[in-house]
Amino acid sequence: MHLTNPKSVLAWIALVTLGLGPEASWQRLAAILGGCAVLSVTIFCGYALVFSTAPMVGLYRRARRWIESLLAVFFGVAGLRLLLSRA
Repeated sequence: MHLTNPKSVLAWIALVTLGLGPEASWQRLAAILGGCAVLSVTIFCGYALVFSTAPMVGLYRRARRWIESLLAVFFGVAGLRLLLSRA
């Protein structure tokens, strides 16, 4: 999912270059890339497991209207601020 978003790819590249530095070895690069891969798989598989359980599906169904309303207000205010900004 993140690979199709150029902003996240560029952010990860920036973070990796900060972690490596100019004198980094290939072992260090492999460790950082491997760590990022393990973290990504762990986090997204965790999300899939947690949010596919019956209690979480039920909770989301009950809270869906509130969640979507809150997000609509948030993005509406953010959009208005962008429209009214003078930058």
